[in-house]
Amino acid sequence: MENKTVLFLCERQREGFKSDLSNIKELFFERVYPPFSKAELEAEQLRDEMWNDINCKTVSDENVSFDPSEFIDFIQEQAYSKYEILNLMRYRTLGMWISCMCQVWEQQLYTFIVQEERHMGSKFLDSVKKRGFGFVKDVFELHGQNLDNMKSWKKLNELRLLVNVIKHSEGDSEKKLRKLRPDYFQYNDGVDNIDLLKLFNSTLLETTLQINEKDFIDYFDALIVSGGTCVHRFYF
Repeated sequence: MENKTVLFLCERQREGFKSDLSNIKELFFERVYPPFSKAELEAEQLRDEMWNDINCKTVSDENVSFDPSEFIDFIQEQAYSKYEILNLMRYRTLGMWISCMCQVWEQQLYTFIVQEERHMGSKFLDSVKKRGFGFVKDVFELHGQNLDNMKSWKKLNELRLLVNVIKHSEGDSEKKLRKLRPDYFQYNDGVDNIDLLKLFNSTLLETTLQINEKDFIDYFDALIVSGGTCVHRFYF
């Protein structure tokens, strides 16, 4: 006997999914990222403020017997420390929000399938659902939509690998991502390219991956092209 099931994503839900992803991107750049985006400028401002304070104290207090130049190294160290903290938090924040956006997209697809499962009156085995995104891909393929064949899949696969590398550092996903984006693993210090992940063995304790704002936007664009929003009706 021939079985038929249907996946149907209505326009309202489709636009809701897209809106959710758009809000993540827009609020990130509007509200979250700006405080960390000018690390170098803030470090320079701290350096100038400390230097001015010392010079003013020297001029205003005749009893001061120290030489302001003695504090140059200390001021430089404090300014650089400020830069390192802000730059690391910029990097972490960027990585966290890229990861969040990807996880929201995956959960959109998963919940959509489970909702359709209820509407159809059928039930997938819990052991099958626990396969996560593999389960999602299989269900779409059964309904005539092979995610691997989508024009945005290469970028989406790259995104999923990046998220795994951010979370777990070294491993299988890291090896695969190196083939797709070797530039993520090459930091140029002005003389040589340095593989910071191999040096520090961590993706969150140091700014090891060379990700930037454009990567965030590129991944968002790929999600909007797919993001479950390409799904209308699929039968089998």
